[in-house]
Amino acid sequence: MTARTTPPFRADHVGSFLRPPDCCKRARRRAAGEDHAAQLRDVEDHAITEIVRFQRDAGLQSITDGEFRRTYFHIDFLEQMAA
Repeated sequence: MTARTTPPFRADHVGSFLRPPDCCKRARRRAAGEDHAAQLRDVEDHAITEIVRFQRDAGLQSITDGEFRRTYFHIDFLEQMAA
């Protein structure tokens, strides 16, 4: 079997990457009202930049933001159902 270099291609990773400790710390502080949303977003932006660089450097052809802005993989769906 030959490797595909153009879409559609097989992606090897599924789901979230582990959040960096600083993202976890800031999310806890935000939930406790100790930080503003913008402070958390800045830390998330930096972490996303780093995880995208990591994936690109690893040669992945399919890249994710690590789902660093999600609380849980399904919470976005459930929150929309409650709205």
